[in-house]
Amino acid sequence: MNYLKIELTAAALLIFSLARSQQISVDFPKLSDHYLGQKPPGLIPELFAPGIISTDQYELNSIFSKDGTEFYYCISTTTKEEKAEGIYFYKVMFTKLVNGYWTKPERTPFSGENMTVDISFSPDGNRLFYCTDKLVSEESEGLDIWYVERNGSGWSDPVSLGSPINSTFGETQPTFTDDGTIYFPSAREGTGADIYYSKLVAGSYDEPVKLSGSINTEYGEGNSFIAPDESYILFARWGMPEEMYGGKGLFISFRKDDDTWTEARHIEEETGMCGSLAALSPDGKYLFYSCDGDIFWVDAGVVNKLK
Repeated sequence: MNYLKIELTAAALLIFSLARSQQISVDFPKLSDHYLGQKPPGLIPELFAPGIISTDQYELNSIFSKDGTEFYYCISTTTKEEKAEGIYFYKVMFTKLVNGYWTKPERTPFSGENMTVDISFSPDGNRLFYCTDKLVSEESEGLDIWYVERNGSGWSDPVSLGSPINSTFGETQPTFTDDGTIYFPSAREGTGADIYYSKLVAGSYDEPVKLSGSINTEYGEGNSFIAPDESYILFARWGMPEEMYGGKGLFISFRKDDDTWTEARHIEEETGMCGSLAALSPDGKYLFYSCDGDIFWVDAGVVNKLK
């Protein structure tokens, strides 16, 4: 009788395992190789993983881990009614390459109860930065920058980046150069939003410095991405008169030899890109960005065409 129970138990486990594998294959396709098995784009932007990552939900802000085996992105869980009231909520999802195939996307452990958005990796890939309203003080007028650190096979508890980066005015969209310099938008000087940078010196950040008038203007600037070698910055500008690119758009500025920046240039018509929240793939070959609730990618060579 005991042998019979063992055989029945083994059979039940086998049936459960088969059923589970079939369910996974139905819910999420078997994707292998780099970039979730997607055919790389050329110099014309293409939707990334249509129907898989870019769906009828609202997706934005995507990044790959340093080794390319993890993919993180944000989705909106806000209803139409909430959006009409100016309420927005985002969470961070991820999929990873396991035994040659990408797993079905699931929510990260640090995302859920509070809004989590604007994700970015540190240069070494060991810290994942994001913006959240978690434990933001009553005096704060926006999100703050937090991070989690790799801890074995998972992530540490969330840690606030703290002062002098975070302030009571809200900070968003952190991105980093290879030497650890952080670029981020903030409204700390009473403006709608401007882009700042802060150098990492001996493990601590210097007092943030606002970028020049070549980039920051009387309008709003944000959703920025700094190239790892600090050679260019992509960002969104909004609040302009309607006759100026419809009042908003995607801009680029290049760093000059004297460490100043070229006058920012609107690039949507030249590149076909739109939206914002760009990120470079770990191998430097592709730019990922968000536009109208979907994730797009394009050959990073598009930047060379703009110089």
